[in-house]
Amino acid sequence: MALSGPDERRQTVIRQALPIYYALVLAMLTFIGIMILIQLQHVLMILFISVLFAATLAQPAEILSRVLHVPRIIAVIMIYLAVGALLALIGWLVVFPVLTEISNLSEDIPAYADRIEGARQAYEELSEQYPQLQSFDAQLNEAGQRLSEHVGELLIGLPERLARLTFDALSIFFISILLVTNRERIRDLMLSLVHPAQRDTWEHVMTKIWTRIGYFLRAKIIVMAIVGVLMYTGLLLLDMRFPFLLAIIVAAGQIIPRIGPWLGRVPLLGIAAFDGLEMVISVAVLSVVIENLKGYVISPIVEGDQLNIHPLLVFISVLVGGALLGLAGAFIAVPAAAAVQVVFEEVIAPWRARQFREADPAGQGAQLPLPALEPADETGDG
Repeated sequence: MALSGPDERRQTVIRQALPIYYALVLAMLTFIGIMILIQLQHVLMILFISVLFAATLAQPAEILSRVLHVPRIIAVIMIYLAVGALLALIGWLVVFPVLTEISNLSEDIPAYADRIEGARQAYEELSEQYPQLQSFDAQLNEAGQRLSEHVGELLIGLPERLARLTFDALSIFFISILLVTNRERIRDLMLSLVHPAQRDTWEHVMTKIWTRIGYFLRAKIIVMAIVGVLMYTGLLLLDMRFPFLLAIIVAAGQIIPRIGPWLGRVPLLGIAAFDGLEMVISVAVLSVVIENLKGYVISPIVEGDQLNIHPLLVFISVLVGGALLGLAGAFIAVPAAAAVQVVFEEVIAPWRARQFREADPAGQGAQLPLPALEPADETGDG
């Protein structure tokens, strides 16, 4: 039965409005999804860090399970216990030198207090001669009050922060164990959502991502060890007091991306300030040199080599991760970039290559020279 004129126009209007309606619904769903992800960013961060730990533990757990003929979950728990025992042993070996240096530092505190008092008296005499410094004093006092209030707020919220940190650590511990022990089931479940023709490709991609990000924590530990050794050696050459304690603080600062290394150098420069301007300049130069070595040589080589990604991508990913998610985002940015690179290399690039071949079956595009991705062989004919 043919539609009348008004009905046909109505159906035409509906057909024309449907794409707009679908687009609006899709936009609303996308907005809702983004808001949900923003609200769940802490949970997603915990999950991603758990994946990092699981990928790091997977291969050692598999080897230990085969050698000792124990279930994989027992192997993972044994590895956690072994790592904890190793950290406890390192702490036991480190604690005595650190306590010795702290004891020496406490003995020097009266001398440092006298120097501070002398500097304060000199500043008061200077402010009497130059009244313009009184405004600076007011600003300094205001900044001190704000800092005191901020420290007070941190101390008040410290128990809650420690409770959250403990809960997050336990969550990472249990989730990583479950990921390692149920890796094959999770992989098969994810592959069941993929078209059968693409399952081999995606299985290869998932295995490659798992292997690459498994190196991340090891790379972090290597970077921390190298920075600590370089700082300790440099402080010994400068005849700086408490080199062992200060080197440990600087190395521990590498855990926090970007801002952590410089926060770890605050006590370093503070102790150097009591030994005169020359020591401060020497220590500052040493810190800048080591940090630049880490940023341009050590970290790109170690993390780039372990994760098989370009140093430029490492640097950009840390900047983007820090801007989007803060310190935690900067921490997970490098393994996330490695995962994205695997997807690009194994899925997106081959897919685009197939499109180019289908669009140009005669191969006419091959006549246009493409820039080489590798340096040209200088021994050839050019």
